[in-house]
Amino acid sequence: MSGSNSSGRSFTGGGSSFIGGLTSGGGSGSSGGSFQSCSKLKGSTKVISPTMTYFSTVKIGEILKVELDEDMIVLVNKSNDQVGGINPPWVIDLIECIKQGNKYIAKIMKINGAAIDVFVEMV
Repeated sequence: MSGSNSSGRSFTGGGSSFIGGLTSGGGSGSSGGSFQSCSKLKGSTKVISPTMTYFSTVKIGEILKVELDEDMIVLVNKSNDQVGGINPPWVIDLIECIKQGNKYIAKIMKINGAAIDVFVEMV
């Protein structure tokens, strides 16, 4: 696991990495403080609880919408089917940014068996 650099802006570990405008934070990848900008909130994470009917059609490079469903972050395909969720260490910041009206996408970067890696960023 890696911690923050001197500016507190980059974290990796636990299957997730985070690049964002943190002003403070610990090695876990969660902010632990306020962040400067939702536009800087982006990083890699794994899809959790993928929908099995969707899993067989997923492709590397596919773009999914990142949406808020109650207090959970879900990934939605072009047909508006919920295909799974994400729970990165920076989920609290992501939820707040979505509640503020910011839009995010998740690009499928890697598929390894049932594990799907995505990169989340603002659009």
